[in-house]
Amino acid sequence: MAIALLTLALMGTFALAGTIVVGYRAPNPGWMKLHFLGALGATTLLVMAHSFIMFFLIATGVELKEMEKSLGWGDSFRRRTVAFKSRVFPAMTGTLLLVMGNFILGAAAHTRAIPAWIHEGLAWITLAACLVTLYREYGVLGDNNRLIGEAAQRRRRAGAGESP
Repeated sequence: MAIALLTLALMGTFALAGTIVVGYRAPNPGWMKLHFLGALGATTLLVMAHSFIMFFLIATGVELKEMEKSLGWGDSFRRRTVAFKSRVFPAMTGTLLLVMGNFILGAAAHTRAIPAWIHEGLAWITLAACLVTLYREYGVLGDNNRLIGEAAQRRRRAGAGESP
């Protein structure tokens, strides 16, 4: 699941980069349509990816917490999942806001309600934020998978009568 989520985020980041490049051709009406459609697709992919990763981390954290509680293991898994989330949730939230804000400001730049350089600058900031967030998500999802594996192994040992 983590690989699929990371792939979705990577595809969205590539789509955003491509949309930025196409945006430099946007004064031409044909390119403007492509820029808009690319922005719509990139925004959709990025919002889905980062939201899905957020909910995946929340769901696995809840599952680990309940398993830990029911088997009397203490709160080690819960504390570690909270630490994972604190490493990535602020970046994901900021990136989601930037992605949506940049898409909205694209319309404002197109209608000349704001200068185009604001939309352009925000696009590059958004791309940088997407790359930082993707890097953090990669690390956190890897740590989360290792934690799930550790919990599964501990549960198997407990079921076999071995000491945890």
